[in-house]
Amino acid sequence: MEKFLNTEKFLKSGKVKDIYESGDNLKFKFSNRISVFDQIIPSEITTKGEVLCRIAKFWFDRVEKENICPTQYVPDDRSGTRSDEMLVKKTDVIPLEFIVRYYSAGSYYKKHGGKYGEKFSEPIVEITTKFEKYDRLITEEEAMEISKLKRSDLENIKETILKIDKVIEKQVEKGNLIHVDGKKEFGRRNKEILLIDTFGTPDEDRFWDAEEYKKENFTELSKEFVRQYYENLLHICPKCNEKFSYRDFLYAQREKNLSEPLIPPLPKDMIKKAGDLYVEMYKRITGKKF
Repeated sequence: MEKFLNTEKFLKSGKVKDIYESGDNLKFKFSNRISVFDQIIPSEITTKGEVLCRIAKFWFDRVEKENICPTQYVPDDRSGTRSDEMLVKKTDVIPLEFIVRYYSAGSYYKKHGGKYGEKFSEPIVEITTKFEKYDRLITEEEAMEISKLKRSDLENIKETILKIDKVIEKQVEKGNLIHVDGKKEFGRRNKEILLIDTFGTPDEDRFWDAEEYKKENFTELSKEFVRQYYENLLHICPKCNEKFSYRDFLYAQREKNLSEPLIPPLPKDMIKKAGDLYVEMYKRITGKKF
């Protein structure tokens, strides 16, 4: 095992991860926090942080094994991290998020309509901003302008994502899962583009149960399960006294640049269901015991 300095400096907290400087590297410490609609829910999901971290490590190990692309991940056998921690190389984060969709669902379906759950003949690649207050869908031209990526870099990134997703699709089929869509991020280190952050987890990606899909049932086996709870949760407008779904009211406030409603905590039964779902997904994605 390589020797790493046992000095850590707290840098910042994200929606899920706390980030520390650890010698010449960074350390991600995964919390049990959960967020939807760019809001952190005031409830914690037991074991969620460990599940996400272990799934992320599983996929990074696979990408390294398949020799698909360089990554920022420092493997456990070199870092000696805990099961809810991940050591990574420092990179200059490319301020973009790449979403690849294989089925009509989520925000794509809300925007374009069509038949929910339909498989696309070709994957659809979307690019959003990363460091703006809210993620914004942008064109490839704007993406290159924001990130200073060359056209060849952009095409290589898209090709890399499709290769990774082939590995994900093949693996999760063993757990009777369909990989619906997912998000990936990249960074630069010494002029080299690296796969960074986390991917292939129930937070970044959407999964459906394959058997239920055959019956045209779309069983959400990801954070979408929690997101849908808030989409269906009724919120009473304090001014007009009308009822809206929490999500619809939140987005209406944002469009008008008005104050956002505080997101309510999850009820106890939803916390337990979400915790059980994350553990189940670890087993079905990796094929390992938790």
